[in-house]
Amino acid sequence: MVRRISIAVLLALLLAACGNNTPASTGAAATTAPAEPTAAAPAAPTAAPAPTAASQQALREITVAMPYIPNVQFAQYYIADKAGYYAAEGLKIKFDYNFETDVVQQIAQGTVQFGMASGDSILLARANGLPVVTVATVNQRFPAVFFSKAEANIKTPADLKGKTVVIPGHFGASYIGLLAILYANKMQESDLNVQDIGFAQVPALTEGKVQVASGYGNNEPVQLDQQGIKVNVIKVSDFYPLASDGIVTSESLIKDQPDMVRGFLRATLKGMQDAIDKPDAAFTTALEYIPELKSADAKTQELQRKVLAETLPYWQSDTTAKEGLGYSDSKSWEATYKFMRDSQLLKTDVDISKAFTNDLRK
Repeated sequence: MVRRISIAVLLALLLAACGNNTPASTGAAATTAPAEPTAAAPAAPTAAPAPTAASQQALREITVAMPYIPNVQFAQYYIADKAGYYAAEGLKIKFDYNFETDVVQQIAQGTVQFGMASGDSILLARANGLPVVTVATVNQRFPAVFFSKAEANIKTPADLKGKTVVIPGHFGASYIGLLAILYANKMQESDLNVQDIGFAQVPALTEGKVQVASGYGNNEPVQLDQQGIKVNVIKVSDFYPLASDGIVTSESLIKDQPDMVRGFLRATLKGMQDAIDKPDAAFTTALEYIPELKSADAKTQELQRKVLAETLPYWQSDTTAKEGLGYSDSKSWEATYKFMRDSQLLKTDVDISKAFTNDLRK
């Protein structure tokens, strides 16, 4: 099992790093897209836009801090890069793969321009004086889920009482999701046997070592389905509307370079729409940015193709059909704030109107 890490410890580390003038450790090495496709490389999902005044000038290199290793769930960024959408906005993208707390930390420090983080992370950061803002929401539904073998007949939060539930650790989306689902159903963590297991949820459940495991709706249940294991899934979003992950930047960048922020969002949201419209082409493009997957066997590639297919619906909702991709719903933020204050995850008040904005998506 991994060492148990509390929200308070994570914040202490985050604040200590932000008080240091040296850049934060970037974890995995930063990478950029292949400079030129090889003869065997697939075509981009759509043709690159015609050169503009911005794209004819020297491109400005910016860094996007990613909260995970290269993955098909980031296909929108890969498409926007490969199709030339970023270049058309005068931007050259460098991807830096990292952990979510480091993403918020680096943005607050100004060592990277953009990143991805969940709404709860942004509220915690702002409560501690870190000037970070969500400028577009990626997932319209919080992706954390709790899954169990179908024969266990665990279908509702009430069914979790007395069960052994494993999470990666007392941090991150799985833990926040667990607390939210308990909050929504007037339950306590003590009603369950919660254990930290690291990222070994799938084998632990497969081998019958645990009754319920946490994960993401577009990942672990997909893996189990490929193995022929039927599961029941309890979705956090069915019981409480948490603000999910979004594209994050700093207040200073919004103030000093709003056009650059708008350009980055325009390009990224075009990539999201392309992925939705042409998922097969999106997967092919993603392979160019994920060398390990490109060289993987057919079974692994097929699994990740399904992961992408399950990811795309998370980007969309009835609201985005009206307001456009990337829309941040104020009701989700208000609900997240109330839950976090009532649960004492947030120790002080936060002005949620400054935690997110929809003004820069167009």
